[in-house]
Amino acid sequence: MKLLISVLVLCFSFQSALGASPFSNLDGLKSSLGFSTYYSQQNSGRHLKIAVLDKGFYGYEKELGKSLPASTRYVAGPVANPENVTVEHGLRMAQILVGMMTNEMQATQWMPELTLYNVFGYSNFKAAIDDVIANKVDIVLYSEVWEYGGNFDGTGFINNEVNRATRNGVIWVNAAGNFHLTTYNAGIRTIKDNWVQLPDQNNALMIRCENKNGKCPVKIVLSWNDFKNDVELGTDKDLDLALTDDLLNIVQNSSLKQSTDPKEARPGFSKYPREIIAAELSQGTYFLRVKNRSLNFTDRDQLRITVDGDVKMPSHSLDETILNPADNTTVVTVGASDSDRSSLSTSKNKPDLLAPSSIQLTEGGEYRGSSNSAAIVAAGFGILKSLEPRMTRKDLLDATAHGSGWNQRGLSLHLLGFGPTGPGCFIDVNYNPIPEYVRDVVSRGGVLVQTTAAVRVMVPFDPITVASYLRRNLLNDMIVALPQGGYAVYPRQARIPAGAVEIFQRPLEAGLCRPTPISGKNFHL
Repeated sequence: MKLLISVLVLCFSFQSALGASPFSNLDGLKSSLGFSTYYSQQNSGRHLKIAVLDKGFYGYEKELGKSLPASTRYVAGPVANPENVTVEHGLRMAQILVGMMTNEMQATQWMPELTLYNVFGYSNFKAAIDDVIANKVDIVLYSEVWEYGGNFDGTGFINNEVNRATRNGVIWVNAAGNFHLTTYNAGIRTIKDNWVQLPDQNNALMIRCENKNGKCPVKIVLSWNDFKNDVELGTDKDLDLALTDDLLNIVQNSSLKQSTDPKEARPGFSKYPREIIAAELSQGTYFLRVKNRSLNFTDRDQLRITVDGDVKMPSHSLDETILNPADNTTVVTVGASDSDRSSLSTSKNKPDLLAPSSIQLTEGGEYRGSSNSAAIVAAGFGILKSLEPRMTRKDLLDATAHGSGWNQRGLSLHLLGFGPTGPGCFIDVNYNPIPEYVRDVVSRGGVLVQTTAAVRVMVPFDPITVASYLRRNLLNDMIVALPQGGYAVYPRQARIPAGAVEIFQRPLEAGLCRPTPISGKNFHL
């Protein structure tokens, strides 16, 4: 199961200063996404019941009354977590939600009745949903996806549980996941020696560890579409997974024997159509190979390989990378507008909403991912549904969906007075670190690009919205980020201060040279 923390949980290991926000850039997000206008308003409705479901809330006790409501309830679940598991991901999601919804505990009229549910494992996940339904929770935030348990079409035992919640009126907000560059989908075509055909050499799927300074920890999951809605039912369809080096020497394999016995508990056996490998790779090229053991697959069967880790997968799929329950049509699926790892599904038109994900820590560091985006959207939904508790999933989407990401285009290039340096497209410019005074706009989805005039920041929205005090005189006036901080408006032909950087919306004729496949509507209150 994907916890969406392969980067975040390692990087969020810090202690909040007493009474201080753990995040340094929420004010910009509050302003740009429309939250700030609500903090001075009165709540004419009621305090909502909001639940955060996650695998870990390590350290939450110290945050009660600081970055979390003092009345926050924690539900451990019926099954204890493995020893020495100190996952903070759920705590950070709750802190983002509360920080955005309550202006970091200052707008107390929006303070939710918050419950944190530990959902490490299916039993805890199911028990949490039972309690969510029994306690008539209004909104669930689930910033995780599962790499198995579903059939790539919204069915399977995980989605079956989520459907129970949404049928009972729960607004379920789910992160899209961060597997867009490391997912491969295919039919199951068996070739010589019962190997399954995969796209790269040796009938395999290539992955590369390019970390020159250390290892690449990975979790590799092979699953196929024979999960039942009933968690007790197994499968008689059997695939095995092998991880090899570039000489096809086996590094590790997973070869469980699939079983239809509802009471299956034998070592080496599994009821579920999945194989999992956890490994630490050195720099180099590796291959994934799949063996057909049962030889009873049909043309309707599909497999999916997902890799969680800092690796490259050249032959990844582009159109169907959302995992369950983000693929559920009854949930609100949220993608990150500023991350090319954020997953999508073209067949389901998911994600439903796009939101910024860049969160900067008070102690340094900046991290992205659809987890953060989902927490921001859940906070916005919380304010709106507090005002009008009768708002449904559709009402909330109608109220907050605006534009269409990078598909929304601005002025023509001849009005801007510059052009791209790529073949009809703008080439990214990599700065490490990103200059302090453009971090805010980059965190909102902006990309530093080379133009025929100078380096500029291209954004998927009208840049006049980066600050409420900006006003244009002419349509093509420049919006500029200033080295000393803040923004200003200059006439198109004016000389701007040394070091200042123009921010412009994607023009009519040209986008980014790299793919920007994320679909969905931009979130704004």
